[in-house]
Amino acid sequence: MYPKTFNSNFKNLDGHGCKSTFLCFEVERWEDGSVLDYQNGVFRNQLYPGHAELCFIEWFHEKVLFPDEIRCPDAQYHVTWYISWSPCFECAEQVADFLNENENVDLSISAARLYLCEDEDEQGLQDLVATGAKVAMMAPEDFKYCWDNFVYNGGWQFTYWKNVRRNYGRLQEKLDEILGDLRRIHDFIFGTE
Repeated sequence: MYPKTFNSNFKNLDGHGCKSTFLCFEVERWEDGSVLDYQNGVFRNQLYPGHAELCFIEWFHEKVLFPDEIRCPDAQYHVTWYISWSPCFECAEQVADFLNENENVDLSISAARLYLCEDEDEQGLQDLVATGAKVAMMAPEDFKYCWDNFVYNGGWQFTYWKNVRRNYGRLQEKLDEILGDLRRIHDFIFGTE
């Protein structure tokens, strides 16, 4: 992605940025305690299959889980998303269904901004955590990581924008409020506490 696209879509400011969602991903395939494969890339909302999250799931299903109709039954996948907006309710539900159907896939989501247009969007985030997904806001260091790994930056150093840390803290506090006890239960069950 180009620097201007990244800066206009990933700034963690209220109401800032385009309505498009960009999803930077990393996929690690593990087997017998070793990383066998690593892939990364970027998805954006498209006409079909729609939102960036659904574009990723379709790609992952076709190209990673079932390449040439062959499935690696012992493989474990760790997927990391850095996403410009948190998933809407419909996407969160489809991602939760995908995770329930594919117990060998772990998902960590870090969002630049919260997408909370409808009351049910909060429920979608709760449902994701209930399936075992880790959901957090992008910390300032995550923006730099994305700049270094997903942006055609021409060697330019990443520059933090004003209030990036304050905005992160405010958004993380709001997310913690939305997730409430679910985060503590998730951390207890999945051993991250």
